[in-house]
Amino acid sequence: MALTPKRLYIGNDTASNVYTASSNVGSYTIIRTINVCNTSATDKTFSLNVIPSGGSAGANNKVISNVTVPANDVIHSDSVYVLNAGDALYYDPVDANITLTVNGVEYVA
Repeated sequence: MALTPKRLYIGNDTASNVYTASSNVGSYTIIRTINVCNTSATDKTFSLNVIPSGGSAGANNKVISNVTVPANDVIHSDSVYVLNAGDALYYDPVDANITLTVNGVEYVA
């Protein structure tokens, strides 16, 4: 199998796992870019966690914590995150009206 570039998630869900890497042994996902767009006239806040397979969101796996996105603005992150088989990305938009877009590559064994 090859690495497959793709949009891993786009949306503005309530707090939830928004992407889970394939659980096939040897699979992984590399998150390359994260954009968070605030479509409202007031500042909004969000957090992200990278949750190990079988785990849950908590302070021990939070990678972005309570970041404020200014009104009608975008925050862009080029940080690279690797999700091993079965790991998940958890998005917690503390406020509504912010859209998360995650792009990266998948390797499914």
